[in-house]
Amino acid sequence: MQKVLLENLTLPQHANSYIDALHAILTHQGWITCSKSMLAGMTATAFRFTVDRRLTAESTSAYNWIAENFLAADFIGVTASSAAGFHFEPTFPLYQKQALSDIRKSLDRGIGCTIWQDRFVVVAGYDEDQQVLYISDGQAESYRALPYAQFGKGDSPYWYYQFLEGHIVLDEIAVYQESLVQAIFKWETHELMLPEAEYACGEAAYDAMIEAFRTGNYDLLGAGEVLQYYAIAKKDIATYVAALERYWPELRDASEKYRAVAQLVEEAARLLVAVKRSDDLSPTNTIIDLFGDAKVLEEKAVQSLKRLMRETIHNRFHDIGLR
Repeated sequence: MQKVLLENLTLPQHANSYIDALHAILTHQGWITCSKSMLAGMTATAFRFTVDRRLTAESTSAYNWIAENFLAADFIGVTASSAAGFHFEPTFPLYQKQALSDIRKSLDRGIGCTIWQDRFVVVAGYDEDQQVLYISDGQAESYRALPYAQFGKGDSPYWYYQFLEGHIVLDEIAVYQESLVQAIFKWETHELMLPEAEYACGEAAYDAMIEAFRTGNYDLLGAGEVLQYYAIAKKDIATYVAALERYWPELRDASEKYRAVAQLVEEAARLLVAVKRSDDLSPTNTIIDLFGDAKVLEEKAVQSLKRLMRETIHNRFHDIGLR
C-alpha cells in the first residue's frame, strides 16, 4: 500500500486562513516566490472585509469558498478544482470518497491540497495502510494524522477541499491592476450569499463593528479573533500597496492611508484583549473611535485606487467586479 509525504509543506504557526494554505502550497510547488502579503494582495483576498453583526469568529470565513477561492487562484494563473457541502447530507459519504481520491491523486503528483477541518489546513501526505491524511494546521510543528473517516467531520458542519492543477505565468502588471479593481469592488459591494441583516461587508463592516461595540451586543471571544484576523489583513494590504508604488508612484497616498488603517485596527485588537465583559465601556469607546478613524482613512485610500484605475472601471460600466 502507498504512502506519500511531501516534505517541508507546512503552515506557519497560528495560520488559519485560506491564503496561508494557498501560499504554503504554491511556494512548496515553486510556482511563486513572493511573500504571503503579496499573494494576499494579488488574489484580492486581503481586501475581503466581512463581519457577522455580532462579531462571531466565523466572520472571517463567511464567504463563497468555491467561487472566491477559485478566483484567488485564477487571478494568479493557477487552475484549481474544489467541492464543498455539509457533512450531515445523506450523500456525504459519496463526496467524502471522491474527495479522498482527488486529494491522493494530487499528492501523487507532488501537489498539496487545501481542506476545511474547522479551519483551512494543508494536506501534505497520506498513508493507505493507516488510512490517514497528514495535515499541517498551524497549531503544531509536526504533521497531524487525520483518519480518512474523519475528513469533513469537524465541529463545524462544512466540508471543503481544493486541489491545484496547473500554472501559467501572467503579466504581473495586469495581475496588480486587476487586484486593485477587485479591492474597490469588495469595499463597495455586499457579498450576495450573505443576508445583510446578519452580515456587513466592505465599508459597511466598520459601521457594523462600531454598532456592536456601542450596544455591547457582540461575542467577546469571537470579536477578539475577528480583530486579530483583520489586523493582519490590513497590514497585508498596507505592505502590498506600498510595494506597488514601484510601478505607480501615485499610490503613495493610498499606501500611507492603508498603513495608518493597519495601525488603528492593530491598536483596537490590542485594546480588546483587556476587555473582560462586552459592557466594559472604557476601552470599547476608544475602540469605536479607532474604527471611525479607520473607516475614513480606508475610504480615502479606496478613492485613490479609483482615480488610478478609473479607465478600467469605466470600461466595465456598472459592474467593476466583472473580469
